[in-house]
Amino acid sequence: MQDNTINQFEQPMETPKNPTEKEKIFDAKKIFSTVALVILGVIIIATAIVVALKLLEKPNEAPTDDNISTVTPGPEPEPTVPEKIDLQLALNQWVTTQPHAANSGVLIYDIDNDEIVARHNEDTKFRIESIYKMFVAYEGYYRVDHGQWDGSTRALNWNDFKGSPYTISLCLDYMIRYSYSSCAENIWQRIGQANLQTIYNEKGYKNTSIAGITSTPADLTKLYQQYWNHSDLSEESWKKIKDSMLNQIPATKDTTYARNWRQGLPSGFSTAIVYDKVGWYGDGNGNWYYYDDAAFLVFPEVKKNKDGEKKLERHYIMIVLTKNTSPKELVKLGRKIEEAVKTADNY
Repeated sequence: MQDNTINQFEQPMETPKNPTEKEKIFDAKKIFSTVALVILGVIIIATAIVVALKLLEKPNEAPTDDNISTVTPGPEPEPTVPEKIDLQLALNQWVTTQPHAANSGVLIYDIDNDEIVARHNEDTKFRIESIYKMFVAYEGYYRVDHGQWDGSTRALNWNDFKGSPYTISLCLDYMIRYSYSSCAENIWQRIGQANLQTIYNEKGYKNTSIAGITSTPADLTKLYQQYWNHSDLSEESWKKIKDSMLNQIPATKDTTYARNWRQGLPSGFSTAIVYDKVGWYGDGNGNWYYYDDAAFLVFPEVKKNKDGEKKLERHYIMIVLTKNTSPKELVKLGRKIEEAVKTADNY
């Protein structure tokens, strides 16, 4: 008997439907969008690669008119320090003319360039005579500036040749300006001789004996550097010190040779300004056992030299210590040094 029952697992297959026009259009759009996105992605990646390669290549590109800066450079800044001048040859020429060259010591220090520019026996000890007063004066000014002393306090019981009382301040001036020993000794005693030596020992003045009146050109240069910097003195005191070293006239009406404070090194300069402290010991008849000068030299600025160039102001420390040498010989040394500076700057 024929079983007409249809097996539940044998369902008749559906006949597939043909896609409609609308479905066809939708599928095409889908494919187009996908392809467009892929192409766009490729373009973006390619562009990024090209840009990266260009950036990597750029430092090695040869300069062109387009990438060269067209900014015009400004003028070079003017120097603030004058060029160094070597003064050793000028000093050597003077030394060869001196019969007592072995008994002389010279040091020339260029303050602007912080350099020694000429030297002769700079570490040899010499008698410094009244230049010892510069050690005393610095400590005296220090004590007045720092309130340890009152400058108006009377130092000596008599008055000066003008009738003014000898105060501490006046003595600090006169021990430099007129090399007045009574003032120097009074101030020294107030400080204490041993104490003053200790003060300078602690500052590194190992070749100086203030009580022995001896030092070296090197130690005196160190002292003058201390004066020039005057970091622990007031500007008012420094102004007074410079005036004492520059405006030195005979302390009395006596204008004899022995009272001419500026007869040595300062008289050798006509262009430079010379701030000086002299020290000497002689017999009053023209025989000089010791003659010393310790000075600051200031060569003024030259607006235009022979070449039309500007030359800056120059500053030097010059120490000259001699034995059995006339101050006239120091005049010759001063002229030689000034000539060397003026030649180098083409005055």
